[in-house]
Formats: sequence, structure tokens, C-alpha cells
Amino acid sequence: MEVLFHFIFQLIKIAILASIYASILIGIILIIGKFKQTEFLKRVKSEKKKYWFSFGVLISIGLFVFSFTYWGNHGLGDGPMIPIGHWETIENTNWTEYGYLKDKKTKNGNDIETTKFKVTNHKLCGNLKSSFYNYENSFFVLDLKTDKITEFKTESEFNQYAEKNELPKVNELLSFAENYRNRWSGIRFLLLP
Repeated sequence: MEVLFHFIFQLIKIAILASIYASILIGIILIIGKFKQTEFLKRVKSEKKKYWFSFGVLISIGLFVFSFTYWGNHGLGDGPMIPIGHWETIENTNWTEYGYLKDKKTKNGNDIETTKFKVTNHKLCGNLKSSFYNYENSFFVLDLKTDKITEFKTESEFNQYAEKNELPKVNELLSFAENYRNRWSGIRFLLLP
């Protein structure tokens, strides 16, 4: 049900954004038309509503498609996700504290789940914490370029490695909700679906 409500919200937001972008595009075309006269610009000026609607439909289709790409998909309803680079995402279910990476395993073969993480310099740094798994180590760094995972038993080991490699320390790691807000709020929320 949450997915349906979120999907409807997305469609309404896409329609509003497409209307605004089409209006801006018509305005730009009309301004250009004052300085340079072409047949197309004359047609747009005389048939503004027709072109506004056409541009709006094309823009809304583009925004809809974009909302399901790697760069635009932030999950629907109870399945939020955050793209972290190199085609990887951290996903969540029902907005619990746990974020997980699909198809990424720890040294002892468990899926990676985390409650605090941060991406810096193409590296995902986080704690290993799960409601399902018992992990041998407490922290990890996943190099997103090479898929190499380095694990740490203690906070001090992790902090030493982080300091040496200019990565965030334990106190700089953020929850899934904080990372989600950092990624999808602000200008992205206003300008994209």
C-alpha cells in the first residue's frame, strides 16, 4: 500500500515538475524569439499552449524514466535505497535502522548489513550490525572500485585505518535515514522526481 501511495505521489510530482519545466522552456524560446526569428520560434509564439503541452508530455516521460534509473531511483514506499557509486546501492526495508548491500558478503559469508555508514573516496565505511547475522568483525571498508572488503574487529583498529586513509571515523558515520536525507533532500527533492 505504501508503494502505491508513493507511486501516485511520484506521478503528481512529475506532472507538476513537467509543467514548470515546460513553462520555463516556452519562456526561454519566446525570449530567444525576440532576438532571432525562425519559423519554429514563430510557431511556438503563436501556439504556446500546444507546445507547452507537447513539451510537458515529453518532459514528464523523461522524468518518469529517470525516476527508475540508478541515479533517480530512491525506492518506492517501504523500500528506500541510496545509490553509493559504481552501480551499488544500500537498501532498506520498512525504514528500519538496518541498511544492506545486495550480493556483498563479509569474510565469513554473511550479507553486509549496517546501521551506520558513509561513502568517501569511492569507499563505503560502516559498522557490521544486523538483526539476523552475528558478525565476526565490527566494522568494514568496502572499496567500491575493486569490491575488496577490509574488516576490523575493534573501533580503534577501524579509526586507525580511517585516519591513515583519510576516511570517516566511527563518530562520523551516519544512519540510513541521515544518509537518505543527505542524498535525496534539498535541491534534488525540489528539481527531480
